[in-house]
Amino acid sequence: MSTDEELSVCHIVSYRDPGYVRTRTTRAALASINSCRVFDATNRKRGLLRYFETLAKVATIRWRYNPRVYLLGFRGHELFLFVRLLTLGKPLIFDEFMSPSDALINEKKAGFTGRIAGVMLHPIEWLTLRLSRRVLTDTFSHQRFIAARFGVAQERIDVLYVGATPTDCVPDHVPTAGPLRVLFYGTFLPLHGMDVLLHACKLVANEEIEFRIIGGSGKPLRRFEQLCRELQLKNVRHDAWVEFDKLQSVEIPRADLCLGGPFGGTPQARRVISGKTFQCLSQGKPTVIGRIDEDTGFQNELNCLLVDQAEPESLAQAFRWAIAHRDRLPSIGQRGKELYEERFSSVALGRQLELALKGAI
Repeated sequence: MSTDEELSVCHIVSYRDPGYVRTRTTRAALASINSCRVFDATNRKRGLLRYFETLAKVATIRWRYNPRVYLLGFRGHELFLFVRLLTLGKPLIFDEFMSPSDALINEKKAGFTGRIAGVMLHPIEWLTLRLSRRVLTDTFSHQRFIAARFGVAQERIDVLYVGATPTDCVPDHVPTAGPLRVLFYGTFLPLHGMDVLLHACKLVANEEIEFRIIGGSGKPLRRFEQLCRELQLKNVRHDAWVEFDKLQSVEIPRADLCLGGPFGGTPQARRVISGKTFQCLSQGKPTVIGRIDEDTGFQNELNCLLVDQAEPESLAQAFRWAIAHRDRLPSIGQRGKELYEERFSSVALGRQLELALKGAI
């Protein structure tokens, strides 16, 4: 049994990808909190079996250790009511991260069928947030959005930035010869703005620059490939998949400039800081970031390159600046890493999360 003085937390995850970045960085934040005992109820199985596995772990932890707080991580909507029953009498924090119903309805993540699913999901999401002691999300912009969309008091919503997974890679800060090497990786969601990126690539077709783009599947990938052909892009190399560990250890260190985005200008794009932004900053790489309406500490041409979203010319201008000022890119990357360590590292996230945990008790 936990004592009254001890901060003890059960971290609950039941997701198709239990190693998802949000899960990894939340766990690292928990580990950084002094005198916090963490019990792990993360699934190993896949499919429907993962739900039964996770619930069994929660029940066992409740019976044996009775932690003071329960944290249901992303994406826990399907399990919420069952977890709430198993944890009755204890504070339950829910990691909303970002709204799935909004992504389906307004971001058109899965087309018409997705919009129908989003409408059906909305009341479930509303109930989940109302029954949680506190709610986590990834930016202050999302905090305001969730409060307005679901009628949740803003003071019950805590911000926990996404952060990055740790790596031992040390970037090469020596400017390379030849074309400027630019890296983007992602799933080609609407918020990423792949059309914007490709049109920017076209605008700098005659510059000393080459693009390495990784990711995409299904309809977004087909749209990407079609637009590449229409624009007759010769400066773009694409691969559909690279293992995340290789992205960290090879692709990011090899790049002269990384694209964090988002560039799409969708409502969600204007509320998020992408995971790839944090990952690239943490590795000391100069990073291009799409502006959002939030005080993030990002300063153009000092610790990153800031661009207006949904504007290919703004992005192309950042590429031209980087080509003309290659000698300044290493110092921008270094100052970006310093900002990351100060505001977005595991230790910084641990301070954010500790306040949320203590606020729930």
